[in-house]
Amino acid sequence: MITFTPVKKAPAIALLVGYAMLIATHAYYPKWQQSGTEATLSYDVSGYYLYLPALFIYDDLRELAFLPDIIDRYHPTYDPYQAFAHESGTMVMKYSAGQAVLYAPFFAVGHLYATVSEAYPADGFSRPYQVAISVGSLLVAFLGLYVMAVLLGRYFRPGTVAVTLLLLVFGTNYLNYAAIDGAMTHNHVFTLYALLLLVTDNLYRGKDRGVGTGGFLAIGAILGLMALTRPTEILAAVLPLFWLMPLHRDGLRQRLTFIGSQLPKVAVAAIACLAIGSLQLLYWHHVTGNWIVYSYQDQGFDWLSPHLIDGLFSYKAGWLTYTPLMWFAVWGFGALYAYQRQLFAAVALHTLLFIYVAFAWSVWWYGGSLGQRTMVQAYAVLAFPLAATVGWIWDRKFWIKGVFAAICLTFVAHNLWFTHQAHRGGLFVSEWMNRSYYWRTLFTFEKHPDDAFLLDNPDFYRGSPERIDTLYTNDFETQPTKLCGMDPIEGSGSVCLIDSLSSTPEFRIPGPFKWKEYIRATADFSTGEHRSGIHNSTQLVLRFYRNGQADKYRLIRIHRALNQDPNRSLTIEARVPYDGADEVAVLVWNGGDDKSAVLMDNLVVMKLE
Repeated sequence: MITFTPVKKAPAIALLVGYAMLIATHAYYPKWQQSGTEATLSYDVSGYYLYLPALFIYDDLRELAFLPDIIDRYHPTYDPYQAFAHESGTMVMKYSAGQAVLYAPFFAVGHLYATVSEAYPADGFSRPYQVAISVGSLLVAFLGLYVMAVLLGRYFRPGTVAVTLLLLVFGTNYLNYAAIDGAMTHNHVFTLYALLLLVTDNLYRGKDRGVGTGGFLAIGAILGLMALTRPTEILAAVLPLFWLMPLHRDGLRQRLTFIGSQLPKVAVAAIACLAIGSLQLLYWHHVTGNWIVYSYQDQGFDWLSPHLIDGLFSYKAGWLTYTPLMWFAVWGFGALYAYQRQLFAAVALHTLLFIYVAFAWSVWWYGGSLGQRTMVQAYAVLAFPLAATVGWIWDRKFWIKGVFAAICLTFVAHNLWFTHQAHRGGLFVSEWMNRSYYWRTLFTFEKHPDDAFLLDNPDFYRGSPERIDTLYTNDFETQPTKLCGMDPIEGSGSVCLIDSLSSTPEFRIPGPFKWKEYIRATADFSTGEHRSGIHNSTQLVLRFYRNGQADKYRLIRIHRALNQDPNRSLTIEARVPYDGADEVAVLVWNGGDDKSAVLMDNLVVMKLE
């Protein structure tokens, strides 16, 4: 059973402050007020949710014939990847059904309101449904934080618990995935983790008074729902297996003996887990006639080459790069071993397995993610080593506490800045981030279009060159522009890119060029049309050749700037490769767009020393 204990004063105040922060952040960017792909029910969330309107409104789990109309009306996605055509001729949902189960009470409220209201259609995606899922997700977040306050309070001082809760809310991307993107799975699974740990803790702490079947049943049910929501969360089974296991020579033997003595109740837990998990099998069989369907198609796990370094540290989506406060949780495993050794085995084993599996996934950056969203649900477990760090700092000298507080405030500012930039500021560009752009824009607020070129090309010259040599110039005076239907940028001619004229030739400049030298190319550009898809942008390219082979290239997508100002002089810079180069070449490619024209003029190539 789930048994709560009172939350003491300091954790209760922290809980209220933290939840007030979630509400304030939700009000700062209310997803339910947004439209299209920024709405609550959009992208992945619309895929998790799709079971509910398909089953309860349209009675159409097999064909999803209503979906094109929903996409046409609400635009929850650009590419309807949430379901795919199966070889059986039916449509199959990509995502498993657990999140839809968690949404169900809130969906019911939204559907009831839409049904009795004349202002909104009861179609599953109108405003009442958006509001119900958003507000419901906030309630789920409060439950998760409350349970964590109770659970942490059993092992740490009230002050330690309070600080830990505040750090989780203010200093990590939990804030984003509970307050703004709370309808994603991570907020809900965080709460399921908290409940699983609470039930497990109740079970082991009460075993001397006899262990009831209810605890095992609850553990199995929660595990089943977690796995039905995100199949890899079945890893959470290690937590009840090793929770409070003594770390001595006989600890494992004692735990196995205890589990062996409770086999009938363990079987109850297993049956509950399988019964809930089997809902997915029933859905697949109902829709396709097959009991097992791999719905992720071309995505899978790279078990032998997990993306651990990228997942943890990269500027694209590294967990500790975008949530540096969790370094204190990593460091806290030492303090956890020292202070609460009985928790160490379960927490450490789960964390190692979780990280390995999370970053063995082929799409290790998890799409449009602020930092590593896949780690958010694991914060319920990582709260224990984080609290151990806070507890260790609590006992240190005043100046150490001061340094810790200053670092934490910096990390909180870092998290709040990125949360703002991901939604309103626009400087966080999911899936494109790199080191140069990260450091160029960090803690700034002005959005400069030229900074966006760093998303394509991390090379740029830092400082003032001692010498600049002009290597090549071309004013393209003999180039006609009639096909582009535009006047030359300057003089009597400019390079025209349109239709079959999709690329310029390479303008090659002989070397040799040495490492540490930079090549800079500048040119004037003009376009008559905006291009919304950045992947179709015209590209200005620098290539380095050595021994007749292309050795390195850099590019910028010039519509990042031309969409703001259609007549611009633009620059690309790149460092010569380490082994040097025999030639450098400049070219422009029109990005595969055969409709909108682009002109180039006044090309100048320089060498910087």
